[in-house]
Amino acid sequence: MKIFVFKTDIKSHLEMSILATAFKDLRNIIRWTVDMHDIDRVLKIVALDDANEKDLLSFVKSQGIFCEELPD
Repeated sequence: MKIFVFKTDIKSHLEMSILATAFKDLRNIIRWTVDMHDIDRVLKIVALDDANEKDLLSFVKSQGIFCEELPD
């Protein structure tokens, strides 16, 4: 299992709904959350070991959501 943490620009439940629908098609996503109270709107993804950060970033961006790796 891998954990990915990203900074996003998610501002609404509609955007979260778009992401939820899109993530249903990805079989390697176990669960995900967005901290709407954090200034960085942190997206945390728990995924199977075959998931990779670059692909997840590209996928989220393809949904029209800004996404970048959150530095430690």
